[in-house]
Amino acid sequence: MKEQREWNPYNMNPVLYPGQREFPWLYPYGNQMNYWNLWNVPEQMEDEMDTRRLRELYPLMARRLQPYVEEICTRMEYPGSMMYDEYPDQLSLRHKAREVWQAASDGEDFGDRAPTWEQFQDLIGVLLLQEMMRRRKRNRSHILR
Repeated sequence: MKEQREWNPYNMNPVLYPGQREFPWLYPYGNQMNYWNLWNVPEQMEDEMDTRRLRELYPLMARRLQPYVEEICTRMEYPGSMMYDEYPDQLSLRHKAREVWQAASDGEDFGDRAPTWEQFQDLIGVLLLQEMMRRRKRNRSHILR
């Protein structure tokens, strides 16, 4: 089988820096393999596009926190994780929400009026639960195929 670089007609610069994608505008919602998997199931592709469109309508603070929620959920995505428990533990969810807040407060510059954990713990909890539910649904549909 040929390597991707051999048959890619858009490949003009074969030297890439570490972590650099060849054409990031071609796959704005992930890598090429993600698209190949989604194209095999049109309903799943439509669900992903709907999710992306609706996330663009989030309030500003929710949009700023969403990447940190996704990062924590990606780290929790392994077999036997608490994300896939039938009854997730409230204390563990609160702990993960706190991790999201720590990452967000370290990575974002909130300015002079930096919010506190108490102000955003509910919002982060809802974003975390929503992302976990989306990934659990995706995992279930992947297992059934």
